[in-house]
Amino acid sequence: MNKNQILAIVVVVVIVGAAGAYVLWPKGPAGVTPTPPREGTLIWETISTPQYLDPHVDYETFGSWIAYNCYETLYTYEWHTDNTEPVVPLLAESYVTSADGLNYTFTLRQGVTFQDGTPFNASCVKWNFERAMKIFDPDGPVWMFAEPILGGGDVEAALYDHGGASPEFAAAYDNWVANSSSLIVMSNYVIRMRLAYKFAPFLAAITYFVGAQMSPTWVAKHGGVAYGAHNTYIDTHTCGTGPYNVTSWVPEEVIQLSKVSNYWRATAAIADVPEAGTLDTIVIKTNNDVSSRILNLLANSTDVGLWPTTHASYIWNGVTSDSGDGTLKSLNRKLKVWCGEPGYNVMFIGFNMNPTLNKSGSIVQSPFTIKSLRESFSYAFDYQTFIDTIISGFGIQCQGPIPTGMFGHNDSLYMYQYDIDQAVLKWNQAMTEGLPAILANMSYSIELYYNVGNTVREQGCLLMKDGIMKILADPAATDPASPITVTVQALSWPSYLYQLNNKQLPFFFLGWAPDYADPDNYASPFVKSTSLYAGRIGLGISAGWNSTLVDGWINTAAQSLVPADRITLYGKIQKAIVDQAAYIWVYQSTNFHVEAVYMNGYVYNAMLSGPYFYHMWKAYPTGFTL
Repeated sequence: MNKNQILAIVVVVVIVGAAGAYVLWPKGPAGVTPTPPREGTLIWETISTPQYLDPHVDYETFGSWIAYNCYETLYTYEWHTDNTEPVVPLLAESYVTSADGLNYTFTLRQGVTFQDGTPFNASCVKWNFERAMKIFDPDGPVWMFAEPILGGGDVEAALYDHGGASPEFAAAYDNWVANSSSLIVMSNYVIRMRLAYKFAPFLAAITYFVGAQMSPTWVAKHGGVAYGAHNTYIDTHTCGTGPYNVTSWVPEEVIQLSKVSNYWRATAAIADVPEAGTLDTIVIKTNNDVSSRILNLLANSTDVGLWPTTHASYIWNGVTSDSGDGTLKSLNRKLKVWCGEPGYNVMFIGFNMNPTLNKSGSIVQSPFTIKSLRESFSYAFDYQTFIDTIISGFGIQCQGPIPTGMFGHNDSLYMYQYDIDQAVLKWNQAMTEGLPAILANMSYSIELYYNVGNTVREQGCLLMKDGIMKILADPAATDPASPITVTVQALSWPSYLYQLNNKQLPFFFLGWAPDYADPDNYASPFVKSTSLYAGRIGLGISAGWNSTLVDGWINTAAQSLVPADRITLYGKIQKAIVDQAAYIWVYQSTNFHVEAVYMNGYVYNAMLSGPYFYHMWKAYPTGFTL
């Protein structure tokens, strides 16, 4: 199917209006509960595509969602609750920690096999963590394991100082494997992990898919592991211990998962969820056209679809209490809606403060090296209009990187508000600090990028453009030598990520879904100078930033087990990054999920990128008629 094609359906009329979205359906036999369409197959439409299928290098939400259904970790989250702590033993049966908090000893589950038949044991766990460390994609998730594990910091330092392809990195990795004794196989089903320092969220960190277990036999068969390099076959295929395996993938079009026949947890899952495993095939289609996705879902040509909050009024009835079984908030009795449950996702705009940008093939100086320009644009963004209009109220303005409701959030932080007068004052200041020459070098052109199909980010970029144009149109603003052109452009998700990772985007609109529910998982990627976003935006080399001081706060906070001390440190960290105006903290999201009324088993959890397909099934409510 062409990704923008509306599927052929038997339904003849669709009405979408201010009161909601409705479909006129042909009537079925009176009093007879119908059979759901495609009982063994789930069709889901969304935007984007995974970056990679290798969980040790992929670091974005789509890929994590696929990994959640194909790969497994030692522990996981409760499948049927919103608990954000990893309390469910999965590939492990149990663990104990030493009195000093530095040793974690896991007893593993016996009788588990990978999808290729390879037995799972402690040697496999050791091999998987060593594999992740040997590849160590600097844009991937390995940092969250490498930093606390004994000796891992030296490997990470070699990566950032010399690159993954360097002999220095290879030597540091080999020394870690040979001499650190950080991963000790105690017996066939017992493994000990030794930390360099106490790290409160360690179990949660390795519950992220940096801790995913894949078959060593399968990897060896398909190219093995190289220092600092991806395995292109593993990037596009899967072989874990989970209930599904990717059987086909056409990026930007469709990805198909098929249920494995020898899933080790099948009997236990059925005891918990009698309908578990009834979905044999999962088909996830990329469809970047909002109207098409909505029409397909209304017609049950698809079972679940990404329904953006920009279109919430068509399906949401305004109820703000608990979502219950999904029928309480829907304007359409044939669809379920879950919405408004608080989450930990943070949406932000990052300013590229690196000295230069690759702009359309030309190397130019970045305008965002000038703090007053970052402040100007922070005042020019209309936060409340974005929240009220674009996301239909499904979010609150962020107050720094750590979300409201999470331990360590600093409620006293300064929050930028929409204020064009202040924006103009800061613009004029930037014009005295070297901005005119930079604008000339940029050919007086500013581009705002979003990933194609993401209507929320598209509208956010348009709102940012509107604020910039208001600055330029203000009579009090200092005029540049030539008129400035501001354009909003779409990029495919892989292209967007590539340019982001290579520091080519002048500033970027993105979201952060936490890897583990701890303030360290916000302070590290956003603020630690060598970490994910901080590295991309050049925070460590930006004027006025003290990396040694702030990185030290982050390390100390992560290593402390004293809550009061951690709160004090995270307060300092958040104030430092807000004072630097390195990001626009746009909003903290709440969920919005729409599916057919015959879908069952969906549970929202703020720590998960998507649902667990194995516990989902199709069945109309008893007595339901068309």
